Amino acid sequence: MVKKLKLIREEKLYRLTPGKKKSDRLEASGVALIDEHTALVIFDSLNLIARIDLSLKHGKQNKLFPAPSIAEGFEDIAIDHEGKRVFCIIETMEDTDGNYRGFVSEYDNEGRLQRCERLETTFSSPNKGFEGLAFLRRNGKQILYAMCEGNLCTDAKTGGGRIQAFTRTEEGGWEWSHEVKLPKSAEFEDYAGISYRDGRLAIVSQASSRVWIGNVDEEARKIVKDSGSVYRFPAKGYCNVEGIAWLSDDIIVAVSDQKKKQQPDVCAKKDQSIHIFRIPAAGS
Repeated sequence: MVKKLKLIREEKLYRLTPGKKKSDRLEASGVALIDEHTALVIFDSLNLIARIDLSLKHGKQNKLFPAPSIAEGFEDIAIDHEGKRVFCIIETMEDTDGNYRGFVSEYDNEGRLQRCERLETTFSSPNKGFEGLAFLRRNGKQILYAMCEGNLCTDAKTGGGRIQAFTRTEEGGWEWSHEVKLPKSAEFEDYAGISYRDGRLAIVSQASSRVWIGNVDEEARKIVKDSGSVYRFPAKGYCNVEGIAWLSDDIIVAVSDQKKKQQPDVCAKKDQSIHIFRIPAAGS
């Protein structure tokens, strides 16, 4: 039986974001945590980053910052706390050779754009590129995990999720390192967000409305066998969860995109929101 996440608290983003009202579009697509009190939220149609207090109360601590980029909007965000850098991933853009590739915009801790680097993986469609991003340091290397939206990094509906790993070069770019294949237990219709914490991965699917959590063996560059578990959201309406981040070993933060026109009305109850969930304990 698929276990159910427990809702701790949630709120519509317009209620937390300065200068925004209910009719404004806040199509949240990714979230990362500065610390246990503060989240950064990005949007797939805005070059803005929202700083949100995780008490989820409206206040002066919540802010909107400009995030200049070569494209409109981002799909996910990751933070290098040691290097004081923020990374935002652009799903795809047409490169100079005609191929579609993802790009990573990099900002310093003052929000200033430092560089925008391409990732070598190519895609056949501009709408099925990278959706998730996580950052980690290991053995002196800086590593990005970029999550493909589609199965097999294509338009396929089945076949398995794929993470492309990239390491930082001396010049500041990102070089492809290896691919991490998700197991059968994590075979969803799509993959919308990823978060890394101490060898654990949390991956969310928007289309399947599920979260998969498992362990990655960084030495072997693969998922630890039989380590994965799937969780569902606690109620109907979580139709558009796109971003996910670890708050603690058993708590995750998520953000939701806007309801699509063809989706049922119940999806509007949870859209364009930030949510905090507890992961049920083993055996519960």
